[in-house]
Amino acid sequence: MIPKECKRLAEVDFPIAVVSKHSVREKSGPKGHISTLHLWWARRPLAACRAMLLGLLLPDPCNPHCPEDFKVKARGLLPEVQGNVGPRNEDLRQALLKFIGDFSNWDLSTNQTYLEVGRGLVKAAHPEETPLVVDPFAGGGSIPLEALRFGCEAFASDLNPVACLILKVLLEDIPRYGPELADELGRVGKEIKEAAEKELSELYPADPNGSKPIAYLWARTVRCESPNCGAEIPLVRSFWLCKKPNRKRGLRPIPSPLSHKEREKNERPRIEFEIFEPKSENDIPPGTVTRAKASCLCCGSVLSPERVRAQLGVQRGGGDVVFDEKNTRIGGARLLAVVTKKPDEQGRHYRLPTKHDYEAVVKAVKDLQKVTATKLPNGLSIVPDEVLPLMSGTFNVPIYGITRWGDLFTSPQKFSLITLQSIFAMKQKGKVKEYVLGPLALALSRVAMCGMTLTNWNAFAEKMQHTFGRQALPMVWDFAEVVSVRDTQEPGKMP
Repeated sequence: MIPKECKRLAEVDFPIAVVSKHSVREKSGPKGHISTLHLWWARRPLAACRAMLLGLLLPDPCNPHCPEDFKVKARGLLPEVQGNVGPRNEDLRQALLKFIGDFSNWDLSTNQTYLEVGRGLVKAAHPEETPLVVDPFAGGGSIPLEALRFGCEAFASDLNPVACLILKVLLEDIPRYGPELADELGRVGKEIKEAAEKELSELYPADPNGSKPIAYLWARTVRCESPNCGAEIPLVRSFWLCKKPNRKRGLRPIPSPLSHKEREKNERPRIEFEIFEPKSENDIPPGTVTRAKASCLCCGSVLSPERVRAQLGVQRGGGDVVFDEKNTRIGGARLLAVVTKKPDEQGRHYRLPTKHDYEAVVKAVKDLQKVTATKLPNGLSIVPDEVLPLMSGTFNVPIYGITRWGDLFTSPQKFSLITLQSIFAMKQKGKVKEYVLGPLALALSRVAMCGMTLTNWNAFAEKMQHTFGRQALPMVWDFAEVVSVRDTQEPGKMP
């Protein structure tokens, strides 16, 4: 037992430069990181938690109250991961600090030798009883996870129910059931995916050539308010579709001049698009929206941010398509391009939208109206209609008309999430192990995070960037609607 008079190692020294370097590197989210289980706002780097826990659990060898038994055992353990330790207490302190710094490296975080040495050092410092690490506001669970890996007992809690669910899955279900949970989750997940594909196949139909849409690239729209124009302005930040050197693709807007008869009927100018292969960056036309100012592609007039917000406010954010009685699009979101993938073939393909794409949206709108016609047994709406708070600099979307949580999603996205939730509920009533329910709930939450109107299309990686690139809900003018029930990974790559 470490005497109360003995200072812990972190109280006298700490390899902060080395740990900071590894913590920054870890923020890129390497494969196997707990951040891939579910997003959490303020997740602490595992490297920093692992290092600080060791610094707090181990005594300072240079302190006169440090147990001699610990020094002897530490000198026997450390040579397994570094050279022999010198005879002085200062040498042992430096060796322990070096071990802490080295072990904060992500590449060594699962190294069995380092892990056993770390557990051995903790055991040597606390031979009589297992230390208890308490984290009352554990959040994403970085601190209690590392405590468990060192052989400690851990108590973790949080006020947020999402954090509690993450903690239960991460600290209880996965360590307790391990490979069994992975196998069961794979089995149930496959069944859910197959059922969802069957239920939602008409919303995301395959192309006649066998290609399957994996993403729909949409743009919110406003109307030009210049006299004698009134053209629809698609709010597009970039017309790039793919920036890969071997197959660059972009969108080129083509204004369609009005005929004499169309002018007599007071019709508005139109914008068509074509997909082309740009030779350089200069071939791509500039976007139509900058800092909420919208530029008309027909007359060049600029719509002020106040007018853009006013028009989008009427559309409740403009993420949905507006149809007339004949199911013809007359406003709202405009489909710019469709990203497709051919079976057993690498790479993405791009095509312009067709009437069949909009017909699928019409069906989603009608299906959504049917399932939302009645309230849930608890009186709540099946689509969250609670007010979305305006938080300047964080939740800015309410000033653009997205005032309810349900406004963050298109009709196909809402119906897809409702369908997935109903399939999950049926599985919950069936023969599904209880320990699978937590990971399934996290999976559904991740689908919601990726299937909304605040996602970007990454033209470099040819993939969707999920909503929370930062801890905020900023406005996204043109967004990527991904097909959540379809595998969008390249062959040979893990999802």
